[in-house]
Amino acid sequence: MIFRNWLQDNSFIISGHPKPTYSYQRSFRLWRCLHMETVNIWTHLLGSIAFIVAGVALHQYAIATHIHLATGDKFAFGISISAAICFGLSTTFHTLRSHSYNVHHRWGRFDIFGICLLALGGGSSATYSAAHCDPTAQRVCWGLSSGAALAAAIVLFDTGGGGNTMRALRGGIFSALALTAMLPIFRGICKLGWNRAYTEIGAHCMFVVRLPERLSPGSFDIWGHSHQVHHVCAVVGQVFHGAALVVGHNYRHAHPHC
Repeated sequence: MIFRNWLQDNSFIISGHPKPTYSYQRSFRLWRCLHMETVNIWTHLLGSIAFIVAGVALHQYAIATHIHLATGDKFAFGISISAAICFGLSTTFHTLRSHSYNVHHRWGRFDIFGICLLALGGGSSATYSAAHCDPTAQRVCWGLSSGAALAAAIVLFDTGGGGNTMRALRGGIFSALALTAMLPIFRGICKLGWNRAYTEIGAHCMFVVRLPERLSPGSFDIWGHSHQVHHVCAVVGQVFHGAALVVGHNYRHAHPHC
């Protein structure tokens, strides 16, 4: 029963589950195999590497071109760090799910921490850019983002990091985190974040209702199930977010007066 609740937490995925390895080395060797976690692992592994490279490239570009970055700008572009950490923890979690129940459970908590960190970083950076001329709105949005991330971490950690029975709760909390991160966009100051909102919230909805595998159980065991869609949308959403920050930074420096 533990095995079923642990590795087979989606009744619409019939096959492709990696077998328990009880070994860190053998779990990482599964990177070379094709199974239901392969896409989950590689999308966030490549995403983590890409955001590390992007962060270093932005830093080097700023130095080479003598661009002055205020402290707030540096923290805003630090979203690449939170994205790299989040995707790195996610990669490790999906890799080590096959180790054992206890290891799966432990790294599930780290996965949740990474998601909360990403939501906090994304919301804070969007607020800095979108409400740059309204310090009061900045403080309110920062407070709400911090409170939502902390509350989400406490609730999800208290429930043991999820499991099949907590799927709806996780989806609801993650959607609330995404909405909180989008507060400055909803405020109407900046319109550049709608693409990120659509991809993230849409992915959360598919994650909760388990589309498309619910429509054809067994057809999306390896490719295209809801968790994979969620992973791809998370990376795409962060790309949109980073692009919006660059545009917002350029606009603010071209129009320095509020």
